[in-house]
Amino acid sequence: MPDDQDNEQTSDDQGVTDTTESNLQTSQDEVTDESTGQTTDDQSQSDQTADAQSTGDASGKTADPNCAGWFADAESISKRAAEFYVRNELTGDRGVVENIDVQGRDNPQGYTCVVHFSDKKTNIEVVVLPNEIIVREDLPDISNRLTCWYDYKCPPPNRDLVLTKRECKMMAPIILGPLR
Repeated sequence: MPDDQDNEQTSDDQGVTDTTESNLQTSQDEVTDESTGQTTDDQSQSDQTADAQSTGDASGKTADPNCAGWFADAESISKRAAEFYVRNELTGDRGVVENIDVQGRDNPQGYTCVVHFSDKKTNIEVVVLPNEIIVREDLPDISNRLTCWYDYKCPPPNRDLVLTKRECKMMAPIILGPLR
């Protein structure tokens, strides 16, 4: 398994130059403390998460640590998810986002936002969880509506939010609190 050993090289091996794409990517992504040459704890955790995801580890999905800034900014992440949903799943011009209502902003387990568009008819509910985003139209009745589940990641170097549709299906809303 020489290829596996090559991929495990760190910046400590500065005397060895390997120009394979995977090793170049590994060395670019590593964050090291130059005074000691050791990989930082945060980057080690990120590398372990990335390794688990790339090998298809089904022991449980974890949040992309690169998305911590997006997760902390409820308005930005819900706006991006709602616009993505409207553009890809709905028809017609819905206008632009006018305002966003956030519920549960300080909950580390996740929160819900309602994104209001300028057509005055389109309201999109966005549930942001550490490992997925659920998006659907926020309708006044309890009818079935298209609900989509998205995985998200924020790859280096720019850490921009990338949504990947996992599934969309028609379903009734889940009622967690009193009816409006």
